[in-house]
Amino acid sequence: MVVWLIVSGLVACLYLAMMLRYWWSWRNYPATFFPPLVPKTKVTVLIPARNEENNILNVLTDLSQQTYPASFTEILVLDDHSEDKTADLVLTNDRKNVRLIQLANFKDEQGNALTLKKKAIELGVSQASNELIIVTDADCRLPKEWIENYVSVYQQKGSKMMAGPVFFQPAHSIFEQFQALDFMGMMGITVAYFQQRIFNMCNGSNLAYEKAAFQAVEGYKGIDHVASGDDMLLIYKIEQQFPGKVTYLKNPNAAVLTRPESGLSAFFQQRIRWTSKAGAYQDKRISRDLTLALAFNIFLLTNLFLFLFIDHRAILVFVPQIICKFVVEWILLNAVSRFYKLSQLMDVFIPSQFLHIAYIVVIGLLGVFLPYRWKGRKINK
Repeated sequence: MVVWLIVSGLVACLYLAMMLRYWWSWRNYPATFFPPLVPKTKVTVLIPARNEENNILNVLTDLSQQTYPASFTEILVLDDHSEDKTADLVLTNDRKNVRLIQLANFKDEQGNALTLKKKAIELGVSQASNELIIVTDADCRLPKEWIENYVSVYQQKGSKMMAGPVFFQPAHSIFEQFQALDFMGMMGITVAYFQQRIFNMCNGSNLAYEKAAFQAVEGYKGIDHVASGDDMLLIYKIEQQFPGKVTYLKNPNAAVLTRPESGLSAFFQQRIRWTSKAGAYQDKRISRDLTLALAFNIFLLTNLFLFLFIDHRAILVFVPQIICKFVVEWILLNAVSRFYKLSQLMDVFIPSQFLHIAYIVVIGLLGVFLPYRWKGRKINK
């Protein structure tokens, strides 16, 4: 028992150091604010879509209201075999710079139908007319300065790839607020990793890259066996090819909004899909951190069980562990929420902590092995 408690304490200390490292790195990554630009760059926006009849017109409306000139913008909706009215709605819209591309009309080199997001994006890049590619999802809402922010960074820094923040739309239930707070924490850790020059974290709902850079790394070649990872695995490839040319847009005006999952089943399917990429991370420092976070939460739950049912001495480690978790995660999340003007999410910080412990353990242990469903498809690993 004494050895177990000592190991538990060591894991807690390592977790404390990791979270403080995240906070320090977040603070030291510079915000990306640039003065108004003179438009010089033509942009192609890619929107992979499958069964998005309830969302596709919203994102197209947001794109029509951008501050960046429509004459410099091409929009390609990449329809991945939708079984609803997604394609019809795109075809009947009256925006001249919007084009529908249906994966059903294309086949790969082996004659197989193109499916899933990576194939949709590769097709979109090949069909794009312009030099800068910006990618979002069909269920996202975009700020008016979205394209302009990317072009500003591209023109003034010469970045080959850029990533931006994604947040959840205003949440109502405790469950939705928990998701929003958890997701915001991921955005903070993403910035921290950029500061540490660990390039395996970003979100495919808010991403941009030079068409030539995508082609130079041969797109998803070498990572196409992973069903997910159109974002995190790609950014590593591009940074390796173009060191110092990957940028994160730490800017509230560059954030896109998406919706939290409405039910527990959908939430777990989403998190399992994200976890499925863990074994494919090229930078093993992320795998190290994920393993440490999982171990810390397992020790936390185990020590609580030991205290309640086996050995009261476990309280000597459990209490410092739980205090450690609350304090260091508050420091990081409070800093991120203040920067992005999302401080209201901190109102659910305490109840979210208990949900967070359980979900990290469950997803961490099961997510690597279980298949998941995405857009009505079952994805095996």
